[in-house]
Amino acid sequence: MKYSIRSLLGEHTLTSLAHNKKAKQVGALYSSLFFALILGVGISVINTRFLGPKHFGDYRFLMTLFDFIVPFLTLGVFVSGARLVAQKKNEDIKHQIMGSLLFLALAMSVVLMILVLIFSFFEEQLFHNDLGWVLRVFAPMLFVFPMQLCLGNIMQGDNRIYELSVFRIGPSLIYILGVLLFTLFAPLSLVPALAIRFLSIAVIVVLSVSVLKPAFRYFKATLAIIWQENKMYGFHVYIGVLAGVASGRLGGLSIGYFLDTTNVGFFSLASTITAPLMMIPNSVGTTFFKSFADRAKISTRVILLTIMLSICALGIFLLIMKPVFLLLYPVEFTPAIAIAYWIAFARVMHGLGDFFNRFLGAHGKGKELRNGAIAVGVINVSGHILLVYLIGVTGAAVTMIISSAVYLSMMVFYYTYHSRKFVFSRNNKL
Repeated sequence: MKYSIRSLLGEHTLTSLAHNKKAKQVGALYSSLFFALILGVGISVINTRFLGPKHFGDYRFLMTLFDFIVPFLTLGVFVSGARLVAQKKNEDIKHQIMGSLLFLALAMSVVLMILVLIFSFFEEQLFHNDLGWVLRVFAPMLFVFPMQLCLGNIMQGDNRIYELSVFRIGPSLIYILGVLLFTLFAPLSLVPALAIRFLSIAVIVVLSVSVLKPAFRYFKATLAIIWQENKMYGFHVYIGVLAGVASGRLGGLSIGYFLDTTNVGFFSLASTITAPLMMIPNSVGTTFFKSFADRAKISTRVILLTIMLSICALGIFLLIMKPVFLLLYPVEFTPAIAIAYWIAFARVMHGLGDFFNRFLGAHGKGKELRNGAIAVGVINVSGHILLVYLIGVTGAAVTMIISSAVYLSMMVFYYTYHSRKFVFSRNNKL
């Protein structure tokens, strides 16, 4: 007689094992994000102390510029590919999809290099700084950003939570070690800092590709599958990314335009030290992304626990942020403290919005994600232009609060609406 694993272990045992696995994955991802928090703080401390307000502002301005441009090139194919990887059970097909996605990432990299090279000749006149030559020097290294975005989506779709954990903290760890080693022989300045940053990402990208083992067979057929999925799902998300994520990067650019790169540094530092407030809902949503596709709704217990932990993290942050900041950072950067208090509330709301976003994404609700992001984009563009012009850096922080509140509200609304439909449909089938 043949016995299945399910019959031998029992339904309850399998369910318990699945929950234990998820708990371990959440723990692993949360631990990596917490470690990334420590590394991120370490990077910001090192950069502020070694670069000073002016060069730190230049560094953050350039990184913001790259973060702003890259989303325009993706066309949504990476999120489409991640969803396909999550759905496919056949390992061979999954690896073929991975190979096609990496090829697309390389093609986007070439376009990115050309665009940045062209823009570099106009950047100084537009932003009134002397960074155009820096863009030309580092244009060949820009391939790391599309590749990093592509690989992160692949690992999420394939539920490679442990690999994703290493993928997220690896570049920061290598950067810190690289900078500390470099400063033993020479002072750190803008160009070496950027070089070490690009190389640290490149190392992790190469290692990740070797671990994933992408396949490049049946390339044309696989591309057709990805593009079909992209038309139904990914492109809607892409429009949302442009409206939401890319427009969010506009804050640093508008500060650089209306004020200067030093204030970009203050705003960026405040954004960096508050970013970990998003990690609790993000880690839970990312871990459950694959399983969300088979569920009609999120467990109420998971939702409540995620919300309570996020609120507790916010309260602790508000209590300890100022004394810890004064302990770690040079006194020249204290203007970032007031900005961080504002942005902290935005981070928590946006992180919770991302939690519900993962459920909608796993169910292919690209139009809903697009609509939410478009609303956020309208707020971001108008706020980062009008409010920054009127009240400076504080205007960018206020814009983040308003857009995050709208984003969370829309994600909760769409989740509630569709989860009720899923439950009703499942009950009718029964």
